[in-house]
Amino acid sequence: MKVPRRSKIIKAIVYLPLDPEKAKKSNLPVKLPVLVDDFPTIVDTNQIPIDVVIRGLEAQYEISKDPYHESYLVYFYYEKVKMALNNDDLKDAEEWLEKAGRLIKDYRYDFFRGLIAAKLKDYEAAEILIRSSVAKNQNFALGYYELGNILMAKKEFEDAIMQYQRAFELEKTFLLPLLRIGDCYMEMGEIRQACDFYQVITQLDSEFSQAYSRLGVACNILQRFEHAEKAFRKALNLTPNDSAAIFNLSYTLSKVGKHFEALNLLKKLVDKEPENPSFLNEYALTLRRLGFYEEAKEIIDKTKQLSDEQSVLFNQVLLTFFVDKDEALSLSKNLSQDYRTRIDDLISFLRQWDGSIVVPDFMKEKVKTVRSSMIGSQIDVQRLAHFIRDGERIEILRQGLIPSQDTSTDTIRWLEILVAVMLATARDPIEIEKNVTKTAVALYGSGIMLAVAIGLTRVLFHIKSNGHFDLPTFLQEVVPDLQEYHWEFAKRVSRIEEESFSFEDLDLNPEKGSDLFIELLKALSMEVPKEIEDGLLKDLYTIFRMQWR
Repeated sequence: MKVPRRSKIIKAIVYLPLDPEKAKKSNLPVKLPVLVDDFPTIVDTNQIPIDVVIRGLEAQYEISKDPYHESYLVYFYYEKVKMALNNDDLKDAEEWLEKAGRLIKDYRYDFFRGLIAAKLKDYEAAEILIRSSVAKNQNFALGYYELGNILMAKKEFEDAIMQYQRAFELEKTFLLPLLRIGDCYMEMGEIRQACDFYQVITQLDSEFSQAYSRLGVACNILQRFEHAEKAFRKALNLTPNDSAAIFNLSYTLSKVGKHFEALNLLKKLVDKEPENPSFLNEYALTLRRLGFYEEAKEIIDKTKQLSDEQSVLFNQVLLTFFVDKDEALSLSKNLSQDYRTRIDDLISFLRQWDGSIVVPDFMKEKVKTVRSSMIGSQIDVQRLAHFIRDGERIEILRQGLIPSQDTSTDTIRWLEILVAVMLATARDPIEIEKNVTKTAVALYGSGIMLAVAIGLTRVLFHIKSNGHFDLPTFLQEVVPDLQEYHWEFAKRVSRIEEESFSFEDLDLNPEKGSDLFIELLKALSMEVPKEIEDGLLKDLYTIFRMQWR
């Protein structure tokens, strides 16, 4: 008895006519085969899902086995491989790849097999497969690009650069290879060359946000902060929600003295990602720079709950000193040796501080005024503002408000008030820094004047610790602190020792606070004649000189 042969079920197909231009753009046949069962899906959604395209092409190829429909079918199999790889679904990618391979094994098969191997971090196999792919199609720009990525992952940067260059030469509108060349140079530590490539990309495509972001990072490393600021702002104009660019811009802004704007950016990041320890840590440090010590303590405590990093614990200890010294001492016991040494130096300094300060006669009235503006050991800037004349900013302070906009103010005005605040709170160096910071932020809102204020406190701390002023030692101590507030000013200060100067070279009546600070350091490092011309420089020199033992 013969068993009847089982006949294949022929699926019903309809042919959907497509506009030739749209068909070409989507890489579809002008007459697209579609299963009758799938036709309602197209009607309902007014689009053609890729799975519908594949089912129709599979049915058509089952009937005709013609190269025309085969080529389209293989193309869409590879599109499914791409989609699976983008979703990190390697099993699905393998299945679709094998479907394509059963029909045609050309350069694309080796290419995607290599990408799967790269996803599995089997870079040796990935390199062999991608090299096979570009050998079969030497005009395959994407193949050279991905080969470059694999070589970069293997830290073979020179060879990676060569492959990226080939990719770009084959397709001049394909700019990702140039971006990756820049990344290779960054990894190799050749930052200026990386900058050059990122810059070229922005010239070729002014809308390439990644290039601007990378350029900003490179400029930060090169300490070209004004260029970095421009690059990050351009990147954020193009992609406003790029958290990495926002975070990097906040760092840049701190370096150029725009601390309020940096604070606002970090606040947005923290609101967006409240569990991100990097954002929280930097937010806490910026709050501290602007004198918001209690808020900084609250944020750094939260950061420590999310991170076990010793650097975070160190910042927690440091910020806690401004709020609760006993708690800070307790926390410091958990620091590793390197960080513990740094905190021990601070603790030793605080314990040796005797609080004895000589107040010259010409400053006694100002110091008395400052003390009348204090609540306990804390300066009340609203009260203080009532003793200061001039300025719209002062009027705002008298109303109990602190303007929270950055300014570029660089002036000698009110510097004697800052020094009076130092002298009035000399019993405790922590209180000196807190009160001087709050006063400087209130009076100026300027990063460079905040740096000047911090610099003046460090002059006092240095003289009280050493009994005299030693310029080389002081510069070694103070420059890292000043860099947090205003990089360019810190750089100016660091270069004083390289200069040759004498009393005759001093500018006795500078108009800028930053210039006055530079002249003060020079004066303190030499013997200044008693008949020096009256003025603020002479007053500051006299005040600090009187603290010498």
